[in-house]
Amino acid sequence: MRSNRLISLLVFASLILSVVALSGCEGIGRKHDSKVLEINPPPSDRDSSPDGAKLANFPDLIEDMVVTREKYIQQLTQIERAYLLAGDLERANWARRQRTTTESVNYPYLSAGTPEQRTQVAPEQSIPEADAVYNEALGLLKGFQGLPFAGHLQANKDKARKALDLFKKVLDEYPKSDKVDDCAFYCGEIYKEYLRSDDPDNELAVRYYQWAVALDPETPHAARFQCAVVYDFRRHDRTKALELYHQVIDLNEDGNESNARFSATRIEQLTDETTSHLAPEEPLRQTPVEPGPSTVPPPTPKTSEPPPLKKS
Repeated sequence: MRSNRLISLLVFASLILSVVALSGCEGIGRKHDSKVLEINPPPSDRDSSPDGAKLANFPDLIEDMVVTREKYIQQLTQIERAYLLAGDLERANWARRQRTTTESVNYPYLSAGTPEQRTQVAPEQSIPEADAVYNEALGLLKGFQGLPFAGHLQANKDKARKALDLFKKVLDEYPKSDKVDDCAFYCGEIYKEYLRSDDPDNELAVRYYQWAVALDPETPHAARFQCAVVYDFRRHDRTKALELYHQVIDLNEDGNESNARFSATRIEQLTDETTSHLAPEEPLRQTPVEPGPSTVPPPTPKTSEPPPLKKS
């Protein structure tokens, strides 16, 4: 009996040692990496729930990216011109190829219009909630609009930015409001007059003016005229400016006679053959050719007559 127990104990002990050897022999005497202990725990259910999630502001992100891309293209154009003036054609070609590549690539996440145009916006009905937001924004803007140097004061810029957010709120949250075309126009006005640092190349101002016209071709605002001024004096695209000036006159936009007279004056100035930016350039001057031997006989030199003889 005693021998049988001894044998059973030995078998059990050998099994225990085998399990220990198989499961832990690799870790005996091994120094563990301290980095293994720095693993962060997974987020809790509360953090991963929709209530705890922080959604990105996609309209603002896209808007910033559009402005950055346009500014990058503008800088490449300036670099290209600088190298051309310096006579470095190789580097000018590098800049040109980079610019054309950037312009030609179609980025599907960037809209050709304003960020709010991703949703179906159309002025269809009066919505009291939208009207309240619109009137609040318009009240802020009218409080300083038209004042001399209004855009240079930080307090006015802060009010303009708040009004801009409210106008965009109507576009985002009430896309069927009959105030959406008005909001688009005033967004363009704010970028053009008060937040130029946010839109250095006037791309956003132009897009909002164009969107206002697209939403309401008979808009009561001077959207075409303001857009023409931007193209004329800031972007120096006289061809596009002329097109819009003609529309202002032909459509009698917003019935503003002053804008119509200004448009007619600019059309006359831009199309004048002697002073217009659109006038054809003078032909390049050719190198003067050395004259060959003349076929006209040289003039016969005059001979002086002898003085008359004196009478004796």
